[in-house]
Amino acid sequence: LPIQNMIRNSHTLHACGNPTYFSLRGATPTDTDKRNYELIKEYWTDRNIDGVRTKAVHTQNGVGDAGVLFYINRKQEIKCRLISYEDGYDIITHKDDNGEHILECVHYYGDDGLETVDCYDDTYLHRLVKAADGWERTDIEHGFDEIPLATKRGDVAWNGVQSLIDVYEIMYNIYTVIEKRHGWGILYVRGKFKDEAREIAGNVILNDTSVDGNGKVEAISAPSSQGITDYLDGLWKNIMRCSNTTFILPEDIRSSGDISGLAVMLTQMLDLEEANRVVAEWQNFMDKMLRLFMQGLAKELVKKGINEYAVTEFARLRMSAKLKVWRPFNETEYNQMLVTLKG
Repeated sequence: LPIQNMIRNSHTLHACGNPTYFSLRGATPTDTDKRNYELIKEYWTDRNIDGVRTKAVHTQNGVGDAGVLFYINRKQEIKCRLISYEDGYDIITHKDDNGEHILECVHYYGDDGLETVDCYDDTYLHRLVKAADGWERTDIEHGFDEIPLATKRGDVAWNGVQSLIDVYEIMYNIYTVIEKRHGWGILYVRGKFKDEAREIAGNVILNDTSVDGNGKVEAISAPSSQGITDYLDGLWKNIMRCSNTTFILPEDIRSSGDISGLAVMLTQMLDLEEANRVVAEWQNFMDKMLRLFMQGLAKELVKKGINEYAVTEFARLRMSAKLKVWRPFNETEYNQMLVTLKG
């Protein structure tokens, strides 16, 4: 049963179901600040940075860590890509005594099959390639003011319920085997019958020829499975509670009328509590993604002649980016409901 993947998808949806929320800070932003603010948001959307962000959250929920590497491509455009263990990359983070990242390393095997380690500091990419006679090192300026790799490490989404999932799967398989062997019931026949029976209108007629005449035919059903079914239901509910995940199926909605999004949202309070925790936990990651994107975009605009002052203007721009928790209701409808109730 893909329970782990279901939990992973649910956590990712609630954390990344909405576009990134941007805000322009500062008491009196200038007209230039406002134009640049809108321009950055447009390029963020055009380059599908939200898609990479969502993949990063989904990957970390599944394997424990993830990274997003920003780079300038051959067309002098700012781009980024996911660095994931699922794709063959191992992320190794080096920190100082205060927990600040001073070096981010990525271990992988290149297209040529050679073992490679890319080490990023605030200025250089130090590439180490294992050759026949040892490691060869190449130093390349990456063009950013800080390490161009944003990383996040944490527990997988189902970490707290793996033992419950193991028990559920074992009991479910045992139940399936029992049902397969004994769940069909049996036809119990007692008495003395001839080897050949008559058939009338599709029905088999058995004549008991015993002296005492105590023959009978009885359909015996399998024992009730209600006990194990209740046990599996209890396990399933505990998996949802302990993983802060709510799985709602059509049969769970027992009303013939419309179900409001607000009612569903209240049902998913555990999911939303977890999502709010995740949003706070990923804030430093989002801040770094935005800083790197703004640095790369400013240099792109300068090189393309679109805005020769972009580097200076973007450097003084006070802009933030945040994940916004996804909720299963429309905010406009919710606000309209509040207005109606007040009236």
